[in-house]
Amino acid sequence: MLQPSPLVKTASVICPLTSKHDKPYLKAGLTSLDRKQFGEIEGRLLEVNKVVEKLDASIRVAAFEFLKPYIVGGTITASKPKSEDDRTGGDADTGSGSSGNLEELLKNYNDLKPSENAKLLSAHWYSMYGSAPFKTKWIDQAAADSGLTIPSSVDMTFRQAKDKGKLLYQPLGKGGLLKPTVVGEQYLKTTFKVKKGTQTPPSDGVVE
Repeated sequence: MLQPSPLVKTASVICPLTSKHDKPYLKAGLTSLDRKQFGEIEGRLLEVNKVVEKLDASIRVAAFEFLKPYIVGGTITASKPKSEDDRTGGDADTGSGSSGNLEELLKNYNDLKPSENAKLLSAHWYSMYGSAPFKTKWIDQAAADSGLTIPSSVDMTFRQAKDKGKLLYQPLGKGGLLKPTVVGEQYLKTTFKVKKGTQTPPSDGVVE
């Protein structure tokens, strides 16, 4: 019995135009590119490879990602540095739109329990002074000025406030001085959509 000629089995290898498996630009999914364009991309890919292989292994992937636009289009566009908001997948210190103005907060959150009203006022403080400590005296004063109802023992309200089992506020000694914890800051930003303030707070934690 005659055996098939080896050339029959390997015809597609010998003749690159007989099968799409022998067209590397089709393998790469570049069916819309002609062979000249593919040749240019192949040349740039080999050029990039020479550069990347000289780099430390820890940065090769990042370098290749950076050079991808050059491989495909022959140009390099530096990516815009990610802001802190981008890195955290949301608003890191900016909330999502509220300025923290008390009038605005009262308008947006006008049907809260007394304990939540106290947290709202702390969010207002946070929007002005960030994580700086505040006195419960300031909360009492702000509640009276705005007509909000808060618990009579607001100090204990803050000391016991938790979210998912974690404390929202940290007491600082005696005198009703408190500050939001890291969890508390995130809670205020997420719940009341406030931005972290950067103003200098009053030295005694009370705004007269």
